[in-house]
Amino acid sequence: MAEKQTFVQIVDMATGKIDRIVNLSEIAAMTAEEKLALSRNKNLFIVTHRLEPIVKVELKRSVISEPMQFAPQEEKTPEPSEEVTKEPVEAPKPKSRRKS
Repeated sequence: MAEKQTFVQIVDMATGKIDRIVNLSEIAAMTAEEKLALSRNKNLFIVTHRLEPIVKVELKRSVISEPMQFAPQEEKTPEPSEEVTKEPVEAPKPKSRRKS
């Protein structure tokens, strides 16, 4: 069975973004100066799982070489509608049940 690990999530207080996630044993092995430098202007949270995004979105830029022109929207003129008279519809007859 896998060992239960504890991670420390380091969040930058100014931006609110996650700086990195390290194993608690790595932090325990650091010197006091390294720990102080690591936690300066940052919040540290103890987490049980390291989650990584599985989807990465990248925006691609393209150079526009010609000015873009859009066609003006055409106004739709309402066409005169013809009156349609409906013929009466007969109600369907109910199905009879057979006795077995």
